[in-house]
Amino acid sequence: MKAEISSSIPRPDGKAKASGLAKYIGDHDYKDALTARFYRSDFPRGLIRNVSVPPLPEGYYHINYKDVSPEGENILALTRKDWPAFAEEEIRYKGQIIGLICGPDPNVVDKIIKGISIDFKAIEPAVTLDDSLALKGGPLVGEDNLLDKITLSHGDCDKAFSEAAETVEGTYETGFQEQLYMEPQGLVAWVENDKVNIHGSMQCPYYVKHAVQEILGPEYKVRAVEATIGGGFGGKEDYPEIMGAPLAVAALKIGKPLRMIFDRSEDMAWTSKRHPSRIKVRTAHDKSGEILAMDIDCIIDGGAYESYSLIVLMRAVFTSTGVYNLPVFNVEGRALATCTVPSGAFRGFGAPQAIFALEMHMEKCSRKFHMESLEFKKTYFLKKGDATITGGKIRDDVVLDKMIARAEEMSLYSHKRKSYKDQPWKGIGMALFNHGCGFTGDGEQRIIKAKAAVHKRADGIVEIQSAAVDFGQGPRTTFRKIVGKILGIPPQEILYSLPDTDVVPDSGPTVASRTIMIVGYLLQEAAKELKSNWKEGEDQRVLKHYEMPPGMSWDQEKLQGDAYATFGWGVNVCEVEVDPLTWETRVTGAWGIYDVGVAIDEKVVNGQIQGGMSQALGYGAMENLTVDKDGVFQQRSMADYMVPTTLDFPRTGADTIDNPYEYGPFGAKGMGEMVHDGGHAAFAAAVEQAVGRDCPRIPLIPETLMEIMKK
Repeated sequence: MKAEISSSIPRPDGKAKASGLAKYIGDHDYKDALTARFYRSDFPRGLIRNVSVPPLPEGYYHINYKDVSPEGENILALTRKDWPAFAEEEIRYKGQIIGLICGPDPNVVDKIIKGISIDFKAIEPAVTLDDSLALKGGPLVGEDNLLDKITLSHGDCDKAFSEAAETVEGTYETGFQEQLYMEPQGLVAWVENDKVNIHGSMQCPYYVKHAVQEILGPEYKVRAVEATIGGGFGGKEDYPEIMGAPLAVAALKIGKPLRMIFDRSEDMAWTSKRHPSRIKVRTAHDKSGEILAMDIDCIIDGGAYESYSLIVLMRAVFTSTGVYNLPVFNVEGRALATCTVPSGAFRGFGAPQAIFALEMHMEKCSRKFHMESLEFKKTYFLKKGDATITGGKIRDDVVLDKMIARAEEMSLYSHKRKSYKDQPWKGIGMALFNHGCGFTGDGEQRIIKAKAAVHKRADGIVEIQSAAVDFGQGPRTTFRKIVGKILGIPPQEILYSLPDTDVVPDSGPTVASRTIMIVGYLLQEAAKELKSNWKEGEDQRVLKHYEMPPGMSWDQEKLQGDAYATFGWGVNVCEVEVDPLTWETRVTGAWGIYDVGVAIDEKVVNGQIQGGMSQALGYGAMENLTVDKDGVFQQRSMADYMVPTTLDFPRTGADTIDNPYEYGPFGAKGMGEMVHDGGHAAFAAAVEQAVGRDCPRIPLIPETLMEIMKK
């Protein structure tokens, strides 16, 4: 029986979005705002000798690195300070921002940009992982193009392989993936009362505030204000900083408001994508097929600068053994630099790449030893009390058995798996996975230090104060339900304005499956305290700070301990048919069962499952994004980048299994990323059964499947 809190209510922002009344950044009327556009490098790698800008008409402006204040720093304040906001001399990828042109007429701005010429010394670009490993054109970063490296091990892997009766090896590859949010990137910047203001489509207002503060210097005040957001999926975690920092420099120098909104082609060409990966997996087995050890070599393509590659790599490495308790393992992860747009945040943050490799390898092992894959995998399931890959502990109940039983009931997986052995070109696959909730390691208590508040006005109106944003995943609904349930107030009567860094505390970024579990829990505890001290007619505000749950520990230097407070768990099933003439695949069924602790709102969770599964199946089946010889994406419009529509995949059969988490609001855990973690692997496993071949690369577009079958 589902928890009472799970019953759905109407989304308070639903009518405005459905009717078109919601105001996105492009709908706000900044009448005096100048149009701002970036001009970018037209070559992939080299050194700038000179930039020639044509004469500017009156009222038009040119901004570059020379306009950054001496008190500031021409750098983007991401995880590592290696990426200049404006290129000064070195160019590492085609499309890198060199400067900005702005003025009242967009057509004149575009004409000026077309007239800019750049004299440069060319250097051979390294645009693929193989190019990077071969140091093509010379090192881009350091001596070896290595942006980051992480190693984890347990036991003697060399000994296990030397004593193994059998060894199974595989190489598994995933490509770029475009977030393709409905609303392209957009910001407006202006200066008012000696304060630089940034208003726009952003997942992390305080990230934008921090990035702008870094480039301007400490003497300037900065404010970031969220507009209604038309989707993000991680793509509006980093890029609003990349846009916002140079835009703020321009607004400060010119003294006029500036408006920068990308069209779809610019957005697709130059914003960050999911990191491509190449993961080699070896397993050592005894004569019966039992796994003795696993060795994993994980490489991800970080692009030209660090961006969030370290964090994505950590998540990939920490997820690389998934739901399995392996006796011995060695995992080496590397993020390599290439002359492409820096890879960035995307739903799952490295976990989808790692889970694809792991699940496909477990499928391969089961075939090697003539075992049904689910039975083979069950042997190694983690359980409560087991150690995690980082030496932490699984502290909560693991309900994979209940989830698999529900998946069997809904999909008839085992029955179909058996019957399709005698039916060519049909297949069904299952993927199993977990996802750590919240920031990795000690990020929550050392870096984020989240705060959230519940404010009661003297007239009794209650307001939620949080920097968490709603870009479709539902906190404007779920936060109100949490606070309303505690205080006995109808959710629709609780105020929750779009976050403004001048008003709300820094509750951290809206990323990493942390919003409901961490920020929602802070609001729950604040509401409890407010209720116990409620005083009619008085203004009251309760602010809560994040604290690590008791008993947890983390060593950042050794990467040992509890990398995550808890885990969400998932079981995905996918059923396919393959056309042996065209090699097109057709998904005939998809199911997703999840442990999200307790669903705060069933419809919100179901919407996440539906969207996440479609996004994962698109990743596995059709979203082909490649680069040319200059490292530029070849698919730069919705006409040539194929994403799923409602006609491509059936509606996902969805369910959740309650497994309350003590330190989540009403028992809830994070789930926004997890719904993208396994659908692509389940799809590829189904295709493998249908065609009788290993399918170690996604997306499995017809051309790729044809190559696999020819080999």
